[in-house]
Amino acid sequence: MMPAEAFQLPQQEKGDLAGAVEALCKSLLESKALELMMVPRRLPHGSMVQHVLVKDMKALEGLDPAAPVMLVNGGTLLARLSRQDPGASLGAILRPCEIRAFVELVKLHQGDRERVLILGLDCLGTMEPTQFESWAEKTPQASRLFLESMLEQGNLPEGAPGIRTCCQACEYPTAQGADIQLLLLGAQGTGWIALASTEKGKQALEAAGLKPAVVPEGREAALQELVSKRENFRDSLLGQVDSELLPLEKLLGELSRCINCYNCRDVCPVCYCKSCVMDSSTMEHPSYQYIRWAKRKGAVKMPAETLFYHMTRMAHMSTSCVGCGQCSSACPMGIRVAEIFRAVARRTQASFNYVAGRSLEEPLPLATFREEELEPR
Repeated sequence: MMPAEAFQLPQQEKGDLAGAVEALCKSLLESKALELMMVPRRLPHGSMVQHVLVKDMKALEGLDPAAPVMLVNGGTLLARLSRQDPGASLGAILRPCEIRAFVELVKLHQGDRERVLILGLDCLGTMEPTQFESWAEKTPQASRLFLESMLEQGNLPEGAPGIRTCCQACEYPTAQGADIQLLLLGAQGTGWIALASTEKGKQALEAAGLKPAVVPEGREAALQELVSKRENFRDSLLGQVDSELLPLEKLLGELSRCINCYNCRDVCPVCYCKSCVMDSSTMEHPSYQYIRWAKRKGAVKMPAETLFYHMTRMAHMSTSCVGCGQCSSACPMGIRVAEIFRAVARRTQASFNYVAGRSLEEPLPLATFREEELEPR
């Protein structure tokens, strides 16, 4: 891997990240370094920010990379765009957990890393979509206010909704795996910096006419402070999950509210199967089967497969879980799905010395045989 090289983003009004990134994207499109870009942008009606695939530079208006909201994990969308040859040079702006999800999907042959240029940015956390939308509707320049407050004071602006639990527990706030990293942490007062991590990223930034720069001196300290804070929160959270939701009887209590809507499966970026066993005839039990179960057990909960459903998901994807928290956000019953899966995934991945989405060079644990793995310790 090449040594990372820093470049100065186009200078706009002080602190205007959206303007600087919009100017960069326009330069990338104008220079033909890219023909299409998937970017986070405010939708024409309302205050929600969502991924938009842009061809026309005029459509970059409303670009909002700092918006603390993630309606859909963009790794899923980028995998869909790159699975077949898109027939055009394609770029995407993604958060760290979106990049890691995409990396896992590439390993699962659901996308092609070579077909895309990834621009990643430091993630300061996201809010629940409905809460962000309500706040942004009544708060002018909500995203910029959020960014400035988080970078300068390390706290949310007054009146803002809280950061999602999964984001507070995420120890990977930087865009590892991106071709270009947009540096936010430690960049106050220096102008925004883009870090080329690959040759492809360097060529794109040079084609866009960006000048060399240096990484801000305070970046490493700011990064370590944030990671330490999140690791402490993570350890406290997962300890709480262990005490409140284990052993199995406690877990059954938490999952008792499950209505089998499958929202958590549908939004999970690494739950990629085209045909799920839960939708198959295997789970379409005849009436007499329920009667037999009730007679044998004395009672049977309806719907009957909620625990089996969650256990099946854990077995399928705990090694690839990136902790993005979409599952909890999508649950209509308030089940702590993300916390449960994060606790399970932490153990599963540690057993294989594996971090989901860390590197394309690390093979999937369940697709690789190593004679020495799972040795007694």
